Amino acid sequence: METTLHFDTSVSLSKLAQILKEQLPARDRQILADLLQEDEEAPSKEEILSRLKDDYIALQNGTLKTRPASEFLEELRREGHL
Repeated sequence: METTLHFDTSVSLSKLAQILKEQLPARDRQILADLLQEDEEAPSKEEILSRLKDDYIALQNGTLKTRPASEFLEELRREGHL
């Protein structure tokens, strides 16, 4: 089944979500959500704990590589998270 959406390309993510909710049937929204999540598998609990352990060890050894908070905040702004 093909679905055509009509929206202004300069909308915010929240507005885009609203448009999709209004114009896509629930089944198509679920398919879209599945497609978006395919490329972004969440790390497992074990992977997260392993990374935290490695970072903690590096912090204790003085070898943890970080970046300025201003760079991190700017990245969040560019991606629309702030």
